[in-house]
Amino acid sequence: MKWLKNIEDFTEHIFSNKERAAKRHLNQKIDEKPLEVFDRFCQLIANELETAGFKYYPSQHKLKLESIDKIHTLFIKFSSNRDNVVGQYIELSAVFYIESKELKKFSKSNPLLNYWKETIIGRDFGTVVKGGDGNLVWNLADKKEYESALSIIPKETKETLIDIFEDLQNSELVINEIAKDNFELNSTMSTVQYLLMHNQKNIAEKYLSTFLTRKPNKILDDYKKAIGEFEKDGIPKEFIHGMGYGHEIALLEEVYNLKITVPNNAYN
Repeated sequence: MKWLKNIEDFTEHIFSNKERAAKRHLNQKIDEKPLEVFDRFCQLIANELETAGFKYYPSQHKLKLESIDKIHTLFIKFSSNRDNVVGQYIELSAVFYIESKELKKFSKSNPLLNYWKETIIGRDFGTVVKGGDGNLVWNLADKKEYESALSIIPKETKETLIDIFEDLQNSELVINEIAKDNFELNSTMSTVQYLLMHNQKNIAEKYLSTFLTRKPNKILDDYKKAIGEFEKDGIPKEFIHGMGYGHEIALLEEVYNLKITVPNNAYN
């Protein structure tokens, strides 16, 4: 397995796949097609996790586990690579994410402009695997890596991921960890909406104020710039992705009538 820790690792990984794919016509080995290997592997993982309550959706290569009260859902999603090469390289990566029906209902009723979300967190599976840092990929064409993934994924799901899933169903625990700046949801918007959903406006304001002190300084600069633009032109009618944390925090402040306190901002 390989850990992808930064953009340089991702770039090298992508180009090595492209180079391998460009030469795949030279490979005369008669082997299972990569998709067949990938499909079979995902089914084996599903079989291992069936006893833990997971339901498998083969066409989506996705596992689903619902909480007892049906409010929260844990998903594990597997993916591969179109540049796989028969007998040489069959990529496997996995992500997990947790959705909340309560957050979905609140977010749709109180969207950030026209934007709503239901995801509490979403992470690469490498997050729950000990021994490395970053995103994790396996080569299923390699017997040792195949067996490693077949062992690690069910084990870490049962021993670690399900515990995380259960912890995140405890709103009091989640709110306390956010208040202590130890945790946040999948986005600033989701975090704020989650707190407002639980009537924790003061913690939402503190969370955003603290967020603006993070590096890089561009976050605070973008926030101040956005506030100036809103005062001049009004709040946008639609949410635009990719505007940055500072712009999003300014929107959250305006839309949800929050008061953010940071050094040298308009409130000081």
